[in-house]
Amino acid sequence: MFEVEIKYRVSLLDDLRKIVSLMAKPIGISVEEDHYFNHPCRDFAQSDEAIRIRIHGDGEVIMTYKGRRIGSVGKSRMEINLKVDDYDNAALMMASLGFKEVAVIRKRRELFTVDKYTIYLDNADNLGKFVEVETMVSDESLIDEAAQDILKFAQEKLGLKPEQIERRTYLELAMQAPSQ
Repeated sequence: MFEVEIKYRVSLLDDLRKIVSLMAKPIGISVEEDHYFNHPCRDFAQSDEAIRIRIHGDGEVIMTYKGRRIGSVGKSRMEINLKVDDYDNAALMMASLGFKEVAVIRKRRELFTVDKYTIYLDNADNLGKFVEVETMVSDESLIDEAAQDILKFAQEKLGLKPEQIERRTYLELAMQAPSQ
């Protein structure tokens, strides 16, 4: 599967929350802690890949590989998710294989669904506030069409503008942020 996602930087989430809640079904609120790792033999910053272990507020732990970005808009990429029993064993396995943890990103995320889209309202610690609109496609040839659909939906239904698009990942933003 391919994740097709466009992220928008916003200054406030309150107005968008009102708009989204009128049209979309709320899925819930999650606090997520993402632990990102770098490969021992190649630099994921150079290869445009990512591996993370996400700890959800309810204790669920998901290990994710994200492939290189595909397409010209947003952050479309192959995504593989594995549910694991616990963070400690997953992190131990990564360390045993030579992977090094490079960043931890915490965010509060509100999730909604409407039609074929998932909408995330994110408040990422030390990074800012964002709206992500995402859909999944089964074939790489459908990515650009799906991205154009997201752009149209986000502008017409959510009032988001192309100049608000943030193409960098949360990891890239965290790595570029001044040290705290």
